[in-house]
Amino acid sequence: MNNKYDICIIGGGIIGASIAREIAQYNKKVVVLEANARVAMETTAGNSGLVHGGFDPTPGKLNAKLNQLGKLRYEDWIKEMEFPFLRIDSTIVAFSEEEMKHIHMLYERGLTNGLQASELEIIDAKELQKREPNISKEAVGALVCNSSIAVDTPELTKTLFTNAVRNGVDLKVNAKVVSIKHNNSKYLITTSKGETIEAEYVINAAGHYADMISKMAGYADFNLVTKRGEYRILEKTEAGIVNSVVFMVPTIHGKGVIVAPMLDGHVLVGPTAVDNVPKDETRLVTAEQFNNIGNIGKKLIPSINMDKTCMTLSGSRPIEPINDDFWIKHASGDKKFINVAGMKSPAIASAPAIADMVIDLVKETAGELEKNKNWIPKEKSILPLF
Repeated sequence: MNNKYDICIIGGGIIGASIAREIAQYNKKVVVLEANARVAMETTAGNSGLVHGGFDPTPGKLNAKLNQLGKLRYEDWIKEMEFPFLRIDSTIVAFSEEEMKHIHMLYERGLTNGLQASELEIIDAKELQKREPNISKEAVGALVCNSSIAVDTPELTKTLFTNAVRNGVDLKVNAKVVSIKHNNSKYLITTSKGETIEAEYVINAAGHYADMISKMAGYADFNLVTKRGEYRILEKTEAGIVNSVVFMVPTIHGKGVIVAPMLDGHVLVGPTAVDNVPKDETRLVTAEQFNNIGNIGKKLIPSINMDKTCMTLSGSRPIEPINDDFWIKHASGDKKFINVAGMKSPAIASAPAIADMVIDLVKETAGELEKNKNWIPKEKSILPLF
């Protein structure tokens, strides 16, 4: 039976891709199942594409730890693979003395989370105007983090999968999981194509649907909720309106509210935040929120020309509401079914470290994994498959 595998990864977003690429270092037969016709079509395609510096996550949480570890591991990826990225400052803007208190809190939080003092700087309004001449004159100061990285998340995901496939991982698209059953210590995973995959381990990285996949396997360990964010993309004529990724204070306005240069020369504005939308509506862009996005842009950059909107995009954070943290653990009573869920921000920043953690969870049962002597870490091209 050609459909026998050691490990089945469910989900073809950046998290599934990261796990697939890193686990290809070992002599395991791996398959990835993606429900859509192409990879990176859900949350991976609907975000700001920023490897966050790590000053925002709550200290002590798993996502704070993995943000820092992941940001360091990105340096390995940058050395080993070619994908679009840009080292860029994050500028968190305060509009009042109350917001400046949050700026100082974020500075201290960053140090607690493991950032070096050289990565963070608090500046006054005068210095802010020098660095960002188009910023609102109402701004009173800012926190600047110099260790952020902007990435093209879908292109990075494709690169990760290209490298994984080059190293022996099988990728099946249009392969929505419709059934998961146990048979003699193996999982039988049936897809919408009528194909049945046999695997010893299942790694559930199914984004918003991870709770449903877990329940399908018999593990009602967690539930996920949504928070949809909608963006407007401005024409390249607006390039230069900001020099860094400009944020509102996340502890007040919600994480990720930005005006930012994109890698392709456009300008990204947003997102809004709408809770508890249906899972199949996480990619919608609504007329209701369109003007709200414009208000976000004008608040930060009064001179921004929102009439130059040429595209829109939308995505949602899969949130585990009880702990409000990543959910990366074995299913209850089953160490061969691993849930990788609640992948809200900073999941992109954490992706390499999430993969490392998942591999460690596999090792808890499988023992030390044999290295693939033929593993090729270098990747310079994207396969025609994508």
